[in-house]
Amino acid sequence: MKRRKKMPQTQKGNPEYDALLSSISEIAKSFIALEETAVAAYKPIVDDIISLRSKDHMEIQRTLDGMLGFCGNPAMLQLYEKLCRYYFRLDPAATSDYIGFYLEQWEPERYKKIIKEQKKKKARKP
Repeated sequence: MKRRKKMPQTQKGNPEYDALLSSISEIAKSFIALEETAVAAYKPIVDDIISLRSKDHMEIQRTLDGMLGFCGNPAMLQLYEKLCRYYFRLDPAATSDYIGFYLEQWEPERYKKIIKEQKKKKARKP
């Protein structure tokens, strides 16, 4: 029977642990900065789509697609919701899909619950 090598315990104060923690912290800071940059980039796009009353479904969908990955940022989520509210008047079905995409990625438990409820409703229909 082979013996497993004991891995050194990583604890606070251990130089390797501290270096790892520091690098993770820097990555997190970079991601936060990227989210803020994305919000700044998408805000004028969303504002233009709405103020110009764009009916370009492809432009709206590309914008929602690009924003989705940053919806963990509350400011981006507000922009995403704002654009979804606008798009709903143009295409309720597509907007519903984009709300589902958001829920699936950012609120998976809520998404699973909604899907389960929809399946129950469909099963009850004659």
